[in-house]
Amino acid sequence: MKALFYALLSVFLICQSLPLAAQKIRVEKEPSWVTKDMIDYSSTALDKDAKDGSVDLAFEKQVSVEQQCSYYKKAIRIISEAGIQNSSQISRSYDPSYEQLIFHSIKIIRDGKEINKLEPSKFKLIQQETELSRSIYNGSLSAVLFLEDVRKGDVIEYSYSIKGFNPIFKGKFAENFDAGFAVPVYKLYYKLITPSNRNFTIKNSLANVEPVVTKTPSKNIYEWKLTNVKAVHEEDKTPSWYDPYPMIMVSEYSNWKEVNDWAVSLFPKNVSLSPGLKQKIEEIRSHGTTDEERILAALRFVQDDVRYMGIEMGENSHKPNNPNKIFSQRFGDCKDKSYLLCTILQALDLEAHPVLINTGYKKTIQSWLPSPFAFDHTTVQVNLAGQIYYFDATISYQRGRMNDISFPDYQTGLVLTDTTTSLANIPLQENGMVKTKEVFTIPDMNGKVKLTVITEYTGSYADDMRDEFKNNSMYDMQKSFQDFYAGYYEEASAVDSLEIQDDENDGTFTITEHYLVDNFWDDKDKIKQASFYAFLINSVLHKPKDVSRKMPFAINYPAHYIEDVEINLPENWDAEKSVNSLKCAAFNLNARFDYFRKKIVLHYEYEALKDFVTPQETKDFLSAYSKFEDKFGYELTYNSSDGRISDDIAINTKASFPPVLIFFLVAGFVVAVVWWTRKSRT
Repeated sequence: MKALFYALLSVFLICQSLPLAAQKIRVEKEPSWVTKDMIDYSSTALDKDAKDGSVDLAFEKQVSVEQQCSYYKKAIRIISEAGIQNSSQISRSYDPSYEQLIFHSIKIIRDGKEINKLEPSKFKLIQQETELSRSIYNGSLSAVLFLEDVRKGDVIEYSYSIKGFNPIFKGKFAENFDAGFAVPVYKLYYKLITPSNRNFTIKNSLANVEPVVTKTPSKNIYEWKLTNVKAVHEEDKTPSWYDPYPMIMVSEYSNWKEVNDWAVSLFPKNVSLSPGLKQKIEEIRSHGTTDEERILAALRFVQDDVRYMGIEMGENSHKPNNPNKIFSQRFGDCKDKSYLLCTILQALDLEAHPVLINTGYKKTIQSWLPSPFAFDHTTVQVNLAGQIYYFDATISYQRGRMNDISFPDYQTGLVLTDTTTSLANIPLQENGMVKTKEVFTIPDMNGKVKLTVITEYTGSYADDMRDEFKNNSMYDMQKSFQDFYAGYYEEASAVDSLEIQDDENDGTFTITEHYLVDNFWDDKDKIKQASFYAFLINSVLHKPKDVSRKMPFAINYPAHYIEDVEINLPENWDAEKSVNSLKCAAFNLNARFDYFRKKIVLHYEYEALKDFVTPQETKDFLSAYSKFEDKFGYELTYNSSDGRISDDIAINTKASFPPVLIFFLVAGFVVAVVWWTRKSRT
């Protein structure tokens, strides 16, 4: 079915692409309202921080709100052979459903002379659909020009306009002007022309620049000029919501109520339902005897039976499709699936509302100016008997009761209701954890060791594991689990298939693994040694590469792991009991080592307290991490010449981890991804 779907999609894309042959790149003079600013081509002070073999000499963006037009100009200098490879192509994307791309100039400046490179016939129009890997089709086109005869020392300068604003915003304007990048820029120039009878709010974030304002009876003109803008060097592992890049925010929305009122109109209630959708709602109504059972039935239907696929051209970038269409086609993006879920629940006389979310910047949007562009995701809020629940309709295979259903740590959202006036804080909705028991059975001091691993996943951890098993073969999963322990014991091999238990009532997902470990003991000079670790926790807890920090760094959150390592010995052992604990601002880690005649039990519990560590907390975090490495492992030694046996609890726990294993076994819901990272822009 998946192959058929993508085949049909390919036909759809080809049909959409047919008009490309009839399209041509427009070439016009620069708009009369554009300010022509001089560019210094000789500056070299910032070249040492340049990347990819070129340096940005100038970047301009000028916007006329009334003309619904944005003008761009960029000049770069090629400073090495790498720049010839990386910068000899001009590519600009636009949405042909409401935008027009117009080029004004393309030239190479060499030895003070200008060489015209604006040749419309050499442009290629490409429908790349770069988001198809995320099941998103947006219909955008890219105009691509491969420049010929580019040399080291050349300056490439070009200008173009994109005319047309998305009609979904009904003419209202909001924009962010970036005031810093990951690369240096010698000159930044921004200009905004607005009608004088419309109100705009301007706010800086990490930027210390004020506009020069010129007012006439019909318009207001704002201009920002920045020179010698140094590169922003972002430290590693910063949280997705942390934004070190300065920007200038402009918005015509005076408050979040205005954004809410605009968004509410996109999700109308009391939709006339199709016979098929009515029948499905009645099936859900009769599914259970309680509202909770009906909510869960509706949630599972939308999550599991309506696949994620978005066609987001033009207004559909923000406007969901009709619920009847979503139901009949059985696919939709986040706003489609959320709208369908809300429609079903409202038809069941339950209170449900769409919620706009920013999956990357999360709580940071609280400091932004109100704007529809603050969001990249839609979820659902349900009010059941005064208890508020949040659901993400794009997550599949969630199981358990309503209190068992996890919701990603999105932190903040705009709940779309008729009375909403501000953003809402979203508390963490995660009761899940990982509980694993690793049992080593050592029959003698020479033979193979049996290792049995039983792991229980609940909450989002269970969701992730179900998803992995649904999307990968049992062979691949078996191998990835085996390779994890082979990172500690090279000759660990699976001796039986993975055993899977999925309890849909409470959402617990249990995996049992069986291994034999050959050459378990390290034997040196008649001294046998074996080391044990907090295997799973060791793969979760990481330190940053940049340890002297000015920026926060992210840690896995939420993260709650309980790990028991049971060692069954062939004879009594001279072991010690001990208790250790680590506490810092970011996490708690407790360990208890017990000895029961021929059995040693290592008990660990790790819980992250938040999703980041501040620069001021870094020293304590690194100290706690170092103690974890040094003191939370366990080593057994056996002198085969005299039979003396002992233990050691102060060992180094470092081990190698293949990255694919961490991907499979670190069960924390990661949203991954920042939706837009401010780097060098064009």
